[in-house]
Amino acid sequence: MGKGGARFGAGRPAYRVKAEHLQRVAVGDWARQGYLRGPCSFSWSWHRGGEPSGSIGVRVLSADNLALRYTLTQDGVARDVAERITITRTSCPYGGDRPWFHCPRCARRVAVLYMRQGYFACRHCQRVAYSSQSRGTIDRTWIKQRRIEARLGDDWQRPKGMRQRTYNALLDELADCEARRDEAFVLVVKRFMGASDFGNGPGQK
Repeated sequence: MGKGGARFGAGRPAYRVKAEHLQRVAVGDWARQGYLRGPCSFSWSWHRGGEPSGSIGVRVLSADNLALRYTLTQDGVARDVAERITITRTSCPYGGDRPWFHCPRCARRVAVLYMRQGYFACRHCQRVAYSSQSRGTIDRTWIKQRRIEARLGDDWQRPKGMRQRTYNALLDELADCEARRDEAFVLVVKRFMGASDFGNGPGQK
């Protein structure tokens, strides 16, 4: 795979799909609505063209652990799925902290997880592309990310001789690129589809 994450073979999608074609969950959306403050349960749903297109149940088990519950239908057979997701937080320069998902497949720290082939995972593991990668902020973050990746080894490994502190700072910058790109992409899609058609949570239970 080269730059951008750990290697996974069996079951990994072999081609790229567009991010706006998939269901997604963003940790920032849930944090802003206060769902991650303590143990609770809530549901999250998606709409396209004003029609329901899917929903999941979310149970916040602790400050750093939650479970996604949904029904998966394959070959005409429906089964209930419970998927554990780990959350971590990093300090913000001006106070407070920022939550991140850890991808269930590669443990990469990301802001958004995408549903594909029956499970949630990061953009890299799901081989998801942005259709608007040449636009404004998205384009600038790609340029910055490529410059950072040029200083790292394959799969973002720490090069020999690089200090751990420097390496950690570069990983933080890469994570920030991912977050800014995802946030910019969400704005593009919401403008295109309408905010109510992209994803919403009806509230806590």
